[in-house]
Amino acid sequence: MSASRLSQQLSDVFTYLLVPVLSVMVPASFSRGILRRVCRWQWYMAAAADAAFQGARAYMEIEDEAAFKRRWKQVELLDVRDLYMILCGRSKAVLAEVQCDTTVELVRDRVIIGMHWGPSISILKLLQLASLNPAIPYRPTEKQILRIRPFYYLFSTLAARYMVKTMGERAVPVGGAGKVLRSMIDQTGSVIVVMDAPPMEGRPTLNSMVLGRTANFNAGFPTILADKKKEYVFYAISLQAGDSMTKKLELKGPFSSDEAQAFLQNYADFLDQHLSADPAQWRIWHVAQQFFN
Repeated sequence: MSASRLSQQLSDVFTYLLVPVLSVMVPASFSRGILRRVCRWQWYMAAAADAAFQGARAYMEIEDEAAFKRRWKQVELLDVRDLYMILCGRSKAVLAEVQCDTTVELVRDRVIIGMHWGPSISILKLLQLASLNPAIPYRPTEKQILRIRPFYYLFSTLAARYMVKTMGERAVPVGGAGKVLRSMIDQTGSVIVVMDAPPMEGRPTLNSMVLGRTANFNAGFPTILADKKKEYVFYAISLQAGDSMTKKLELKGPFSSDEAQAFLQNYADFLDQHLSADPAQWRIWHVAQQFFN
């Protein structure tokens, strides 16, 4: 086994098995301290953190490489730890770490628009406990990952099962999800959509400016939203500044628009504000070249 493959497997053991299992067995504040310490290890998640840093550096200036990588690791590891704790019946401890200045009732029967941002797995539990009947597209785990990264496969499988268990038939597998979501928008409940994924090849796209560059967005959902004239709310769960390892839920809106491009510009501004303020919390820098034109 090569040194890079060994480092990957060791990182995965810590990220997707040892640290989250230990976190379930100790007080939440103690587990956050463990996460802070682990994320300072240079070898830990080294390849993934470097890919994120290199992706970000191509589009913006990053002053402190070490701080960027440490914060990026914290976001990734905290999200995994939160899922394990929720699955093991400790959702109250996880949600107690999420500050929100706006009641989640704001999103009732509205579309909730997010991004690949921050330690955000707890959004589903927040909405479920508030009886907001959430719906979300999800990607089933690809079986070939098991051979290459078995511990990551374990986490991905648990995450997919958690979504299905939490939302039932309102958990929609990607691939034809647009048609299902179009019908769900008219139903009682909140529909969650993440808009910043790189568009699939051959699909219609819309463009808007992010970080001073043209970014490509999938045109499907903005078109549906404009046709339905449905109110929407932007959301982001962010790792707060400092060493507390706690989170904050931001809700912005409601808005409405009958033009797909007008909606997209509003969303692009929201994404741009977050990327500019704290780029280490964007979790898909490794595919940024597919997103920016």
